[in-house]
Amino acid sequence: MAPRQPEYHLSDPEKGFNSKVQNDDPQWHAMSKENVCGVLGLSADIRRNGLTTAQALKRLEEYGPNKLSEKDQITLLQRIWKQVNNVLVGILVFVAVVSLIKGIISSGEDRLTNFIEVGLI
Repeated sequence: MAPRQPEYHLSDPEKGFNSKVQNDDPQWHAMSKENVCGVLGLSADIRRNGLTTAQALKRLEEYGPNKLSEKDQITLLQRIWKQVNNVLVGILVFVAVVSLIKGIISSGEDRLTNFIEVGLI
């Protein structure tokens, strides 16, 4: 089998550009035809003759259908939480709540000013 090369997450900023993928699957793209046939238990003339129906059914049971796995969908609430899950946002929300309470308690022009502050925060 061909030596394994490290894979990197180039499109996932959370994992970082230099983080290695932990994957125990064979590196099919880096293997020769003979190695692939050996790993899958196929004869050398498989490209000419193909699989029998029995072999195909056995492989379907063993490996499942030839279908790409779907990525978990991120809900709208998860996206919002990801954006606001931050210490600075928490501080801003706290200041907004304090200003709102101060605006409710106060009277006159200070009240209007406090509500404007809440709107700006």
